[in-house]
Amino acid sequence: MLKQTVTFSKDSSNLFFHILTKCNLSCSHCYINTKQHGANTLDIDTIKKWLTLFSKKSDLNKTNSNKIGQTNLIFLGGEPTLHPDLHLAVKEAKRLGFKSITIDTNGYLFHNILDKITPDEIDFLSFSLDGATRETNDAIRGKGSYDMVMEGIQKVVSKNFSCSMIYTVSDMNIHELELMPDVVKSLGINRFFIQV
Repeated sequence: MLKQTVTFSKDSSNLFFHILTKCNLSCSHCYINTKQHGANTLDIDTIKKWLTLFSKKSDLNKTNSNKIGQTNLIFLGGEPTLHPDLHLAVKEAKRLGFKSITIDTNGYLFHNILDKITPDEIDFLSFSLDGATRETNDAIRGKGSYDMVMEGIQKVVSKNFSCSMIYTVSDMNIHELELMPDVVKSLGINRFFIQV
């Protein structure tokens, strides 16, 4: 069953919130790296302040009084599940009434995040997979990352979370893009994004 997705419209906004720059992988195409951005992590109090600020901006963007929140929130990194307080940030975002909440992840799901949040608190866990095959994905994202994504997706689906996938197209994987519909269907993915 497909759920509400992040939408780009004049009636809503999207907050792509980088809560840390640290990551356990070194993907060849990633625009976040410690060399350029440092190894920074926002503390939970700072995260809560930003969430409050943006939820108030969301209130100002309401087009009628019956709408609850108009900002879609996407937690990013680095790898956001490396943040030890991500679950607290999710709970705060839910309390503040964001329209949707997504965590983008490389699939490693650190800090037992699935034991600390519920499907009612988050709309999507969104996994990055950059190849329909282990060989292609691991050449881009690092050895073992394909298996970790597959394992992570299985865990998420088994716990009734909604799952999405991001495929970043490059000259290294464009030849496998046509294979992705079958991969997405077989894994029970609820939405699929192609990035270029």
